[in-house]
Order: sequence, then structure tokens, then C-alpha cells
Amino acid sequence: MRKTDFIKMGLKNLARRKLRTSLTVMGVVIGTFSIVVMVSLGIAMTEGYKEQISQMGDLTTITVNKYYYNADTGISDTKELDDNLIMDISKIPHVQCVTPVQYLSINLISGKYESWSQLCGIDPNAFKYFEFPEIEEGRYLEPDDTDGMLISAHSTYFYNPNSNSYRNNEDAVDMMNDRVKFTINANYGEDVMPKYYTFKPVGKMVESNGDKNGYLYVNIEQLQKWKKELKKSGATTYDDDGYSSIWVSVEDMKYVEEVQEQIKAMGYGTYSLADMVGEMQKTSNTLQLILGGIGAISLLVSAIGIANTMVMSIYERTKEIGVMKVLGCLISDIRKLFLFEASMIGFFGGAIGVGLSYFVSFIMNKYSGQIGSVLGIGMAGSKISVIPVWLAVLAMGFAMLVGIMSGYFPAKRATKIKALEAIRESN
Repeated sequence: MRKTDFIKMGLKNLARRKLRTSLTVMGVVIGTFSIVVMVSLGIAMTEGYKEQISQMGDLTTITVNKYYYNADTGISDTKELDDNLIMDISKIPHVQCVTPVQYLSINLISGKYESWSQLCGIDPNAFKYFEFPEIEEGRYLEPDDTDGMLISAHSTYFYNPNSNSYRNNEDAVDMMNDRVKFTINANYGEDVMPKYYTFKPVGKMVESNGDKNGYLYVNIEQLQKWKKELKKSGATTYDDDGYSSIWVSVEDMKYVEEVQEQIKAMGYGTYSLADMVGEMQKTSNTLQLILGGIGAISLLVSAIGIANTMVMSIYERTKEIGVMKVLGCLISDIRKLFLFEASMIGFFGGAIGVGLSYFVSFIMNKYSGQIGSVLGIGMAGSKISVIPVWLAVLAMGFAMLVGIMSGYFPAKRATKIKALEAIRESN
């Protein structure tokens, strides 16, 4: 029997019993719809977590610090961060950039206004690899900017020390255009004549939700020169024997955990926002399994309906089966015909169920604000249902598989019917 004959006969037999076929397909539709929508809620929650965390900083950045603690062994240690470590980390696969980081507290002065702030010294080449806020005015730091300074949001808090109010005067000083100098806050409690430094503002970054706000960025080589001058003057500074921390940029988030483990093996502590994503991912995966399992139960229940439909079809088509055998049809062809009909019920039910899922997902996302506030899920501007292509394909494949498995035993039973007895009983 040709494949086209299978298709014609199978579809014709399904169409002959429209009501029964429709009800059986409807059961598959409900099951497929339940799986897709349930799992899509879990996927949307994961995407929402990632979006929320990514606003806090770069998911591909690892921060290395000198304090190490192993929760399994209880061993703790402190090791200095130096250039040798930077070279070792840069050799780790999938690491694309490593920059030392050093901080220094300063006091900004412009006319009658002052502001306490913090310098952050990094390698200017790092701006290409780490996620910094966009430039509002000017540009990022470059290697030639020995006395350059990049200004971030919330990095200054200017006030008039001679007034009774210490509230922030946001418009009092324009860091990009006004004359500003600073002293380094190192001689705590000592009556020492302060040394004033000047700088060249090269750019200003926009305000963002990330972790790069609140600092005045300078070339780390220049910051180290200032610290050496302070040491010569007898002042006490932090991190005299190493860097404050080290930032590591990884090619992709999927390699972050692998790189972190290699750095920890060197005896250093690490932190990344990907750690938070990993914990949330575990919770989300568990939730997806639970929701998907609830939906799968509906689809498995529909399998009983498919099996019942195919068994009833065999009883009604006993004569047809007998005639097919008399005409010389192979037993395998008869089996394939019934399996094809069962798989078509699964296919149509799966296709309609997936289509309905996309429609309901669209409605849910369109009114996500109202639905999210009622259900207590999602966040402003985020989707509460996400259906990736793989989920739609997997759901349709699972629906067809359920149909084939449900039709296997009825199809096997059909092949055991004896031709002459089938014709005699039907008469």
C-alpha cells in the first residue's frame, strides 16, 4: 500500500466519525495546552529573574577578592591580589579580559562646595569588555588618559560645609565644566596640610541600575602613583601590598561557573551575579517540572480517549479489516493504518493546543500588569508567559507520541482479526 493511500484512507476514516474524532482531539488539545501554558509560566519567571539580575550588573563578570572561605572544609585564608595572579587568570580558557581594581577615598572641592567620593582605578582597556552605563557626555577612559576621570551617576554629593544644611545641591557643581580639585583622605585625625590634585573630566555616564554607579573612574596607573606619593609622605593607605579586587570578563555566562571554580582552586574568593541566577534557575526548573507534570497528566488522560476511539473503530470496521486481508494487504499495512490515524489525532490535537497556547500567552502578556498584580507574579514590563520554539515543537511531538502509543495495542488487535470470520460476523 502506497503512502498516499495511507493518508487518504486514514483521514477519510477520521472524517467519517466527526463527533467522536472531534471529542478525542479536544482531549489532546486540553492536555497540550495545559503543558505548554504551565511550562511557559516557569520559563517566563526564569527570564524575569535574569532580566532583573542583569539590571544589577554584568552577568559575565567575576569579582575576585583576597578573602577565601571553603564552606565544606571550613578553611579560610587571605592572599594578596597581584599582577602574577592577573596573568594566571588571563590564561584560563574563555576569559577575555582581566583588570585590577583599586579604590581611594577623596574629598572634592569646587568653590564653597565639597563632596566626599571614591576613586575607582581600572585598566582603561576594560571598558570594551565590561558592561558600563552608556555615555551621556564625552567618552570612556582611554589608555592615554593619565589624568583623565570618568564620572558616573551618584558619584558626588556636593554640599556647603559652612551652611546649616547638608542636603545635596545637585546643580551646584558641573563636574564636566566647573573647576574642581580634590584631596586624598588618608591622614585620618592628623593635622596635615592637604595636597590638592586636579583632573581632566573625559566623560559622564548615564544613570543606570547596575553596580557601576557611585564611582569616579581613573586610570589605575595614575591612582597607584597617587598612592605612592601618599606613602612617601607617611600617610596610611589601604591595599598597600596588592589590589582591592580583580574583575574578570568571561566570553559567555555559561562559562562563568567553570572559570570561578578554577580561580577558587587558586585559593581566592569569587563572586558573580551568575551565582544568583544559578540558584534561581534551580528553583525555576523545579517549578517548571511541577507545572509541566500537572499538564502532562491531562495529556495522559487524553491517551485513554484515543485508545477508546481506536478500539471502537476496530469493532465498527471489522468487515473492512477482513476485506483488506482478503485482498492481500499486509498485516504491517493494517497496523500502520491504525497507527497513522492515532498519530493524526495526536498531531491535530497538538497543533491546535499549541496554537491556542500562543493565543492565550499573547493575551496574558498583553494584560500582564493586571494579571501579575492579581496573581503576584512577574514584574513591571516583563512577560508572564514565554513559549520558545523548542517548547512548541516538543509539545507537538509529545502529543503525537501519546497518540501512537495509545493506538499501538488497538492496531495490534486489528491485525489479529481473521479475515473470513470478520466478513462472516459483519454479515
